[in-house]
Amino acid sequence: MQYMNIVMDADCLIKLTKAKLKELVCKNFKVVIPQVVKEEVVDHALAYPDAMVIQENLEKNLLTISKGPVSLKKREEAVLKIYQRGKFDAIGSDDKRFIKKLQLLNIPYIPPAVFIVLLVKRRQIALKVAQIFLDALGPLISDGEYYTVQWILNDARRVS
Repeated sequence: MQYMNIVMDADCLIKLTKAKLKELVCKNFKVVIPQVVKEEVVDHALAYPDAMVIQENLEKNLLTISKGPVSLKKREEAVLKIYQRGKFDAIGSDDKRFIKKLQLLNIPYIPPAVFIVLLVKRRQIALKVAQIFLDALGPLISDGEYYTVQWILNDARRVS
């Protein structure tokens, strides 16, 4: 199985972490974050349990910090610059404003719940497990994203 290379922003990373989905995503996709995202979700958030979990993932090389001279202050700009280097298949994001920009630039993106669909498609999780993860993500994502992925999972149940 070939890994997809994903550069991820803080919004997506935090939501996957809160839903206890990040480790599974990181084991099935090559996930890279810019230094500025690491600073936001780990260095400046040490009081939060999510920060410790993300730090552990970095130490275990489940997550990678991008190498190179990307020192932009805005995390979305850093994510976009890293993507534009040409080694990535998509951007992981759940920031509505950033997603609109990605759509205008014709850049593929993956919101958090779509990772569930991709994991089902790759047979890395069963539909019942996918539903548990989707329900955990539900309060963190938009209704549109939730119901779209719910519809896909329901359709997959009918087919199988």
